[in-house]
Amino acid sequence: MNAGHWIEHFRQNQNAWTEPDWESPGPFLADEELERRRLLADSLATFQLGESGGGSHIRRFVRQSGAGEDYQMAVALFVREEQRHSEILAGMVGRLGGKLKRRHWANSAFRLIRNRLGLGFNIQVLLTAELIAEAYYGLLGRRIPDPPLQSACAKIVRDETKHIAFHREFFRSIQRRWLPMATGLWSAQFQTLFLFAESLVWLDHGRCLRAFGIGRREFRDRARAGCRRFLFGVAFPGGGDGLFEGGSLAQNSELVAKPGNL
Repeated sequence: MNAGHWIEHFRQNQNAWTEPDWESPGPFLADEELERRRLLADSLATFQLGESGGGSHIRRFVRQSGAGEDYQMAVALFVREEQRHSEILAGMVGRLGGKLKRRHWANSAFRLIRNRLGLGFNIQVLLTAELIAEAYYGLLGRRIPDPPLQSACAKIVRDETKHIAFHREFFRSIQRRWLPMATGLWSAQFQTLFLFAESLVWLDHGRCLRAFGIGRREFRDRARAGCRRFLFGVAFPGGGDGLFEGGSLAQNSELVAKPGNL
């Protein structure tokens, strides 16, 4: 795994986005949009809580795994980027007039599960969240009629595509000596975890997504397309590089607007 590449990427990405003016006026802040703003603020506040952790468990797992210093540094920078997402989401919630959350049942359940197991499973849980987030922010970013919120969604999608590629490289490196049966079993259990997460997110956030014209099928298709690309990239080195590392998914507005193209 080329951890040095990821250290350079995360460092360069620290100042690659200009935060919008969260206080700027806009039509989405009008009274007639109050209900949609309320739903969106509540949904984003849940995601914000999930991004607000300090990353102590994953850093400890990395140290205990015997990983090299470069990978440990790359993970620390990755955690900092996730914390930056928490700050961005807090700004989004504030713009919508919402309040941040201190606890949520889904967040507590996922943290309990991932922190009881080792590094590989911890990253799997993080990865399922990022695959879901890529679909969630990618779809909402095209439907929210508000430039500051659109900019924030686009920023998070760009970052998440890189995070997925980062974790894909990790799993590719540890599976390169596995037999096909072992790889297949791992893929099956990962898909089970992903489908469980996808269902929970729709259960919790479906009402918000529907308020912006995003149906269950559109969300499912977008999320599962990302999962398939990830698994293909793990199984076939180079197979997913153009989709994730090249940034084409995050930058191509047609793909963001039309999940059926993915």
